[in-house]
This record gives sequence, structure tokens and C-alpha cells, in this order.
Amino acid sequence: MSTPFEQLGIAPDASPKDIKRAYHAKLKQFPAHTHPQEFKAIRAAYDALRQGSTATVEDFFKRKPLEASFAPQTLATLREQATAAVQIDLKTLTRLTF
Repeated sequence: MSTPFEQLGIAPDASPKDIKRAYHAKLKQFPAHTHPQEFKAIRAAYDALRQGSTATVEDFFKRKPLEASFAPQTLATLREQATAAVQIDLKTLTRLTF
């Protein structure tokens, strides 16, 4: 797969002004109503460069590990609240069930 720079026909060290100029030139060359696939590729390349990323569409759908950490005190508080909310007596459980 070609890089966003290759799709727009510019050098990797191009300035933002050059990137925008090349983008508009490519849009004139490949209008959306006659070249929809090329238009989408040009738009994706410009978005990637504008955001400062060289990520591709395939990279978007790759799984990324989820990292989360919680303070032990917060976990203890949540555990206590959940336990208190779940504790009911047998009489109330029977009444709610039937």
C-alpha cells in the first residue's frame, strides 16, 4: 500500500501549505462523482497527513490493548457498594421473583 505522501505526489518533508496545495490539485484531477475510489484514497491520505499521522485504514481496525488502572481504595468502595446493593433477604427475593 502506498503512503499518504505518494498518494498526494509530494515529498515526505513537504510543508502543510504544500500538502494542502497537492490535495486540492488531486481533487481537481479526480473529482468525487467520476472517481469515487480515488477521491476516498486522496481524502484519507490528506486526513492522515493533516493529523500528523501515517496511520492507514487497516491500522484503524487493529486491536489495541486496553490499559486501565484503579486505585485500591476506589475498588474497595465500589465492591462495598455493589455488595450492599445485592444483599437482600430470602423473603424479599421470593416476593420479587413470584
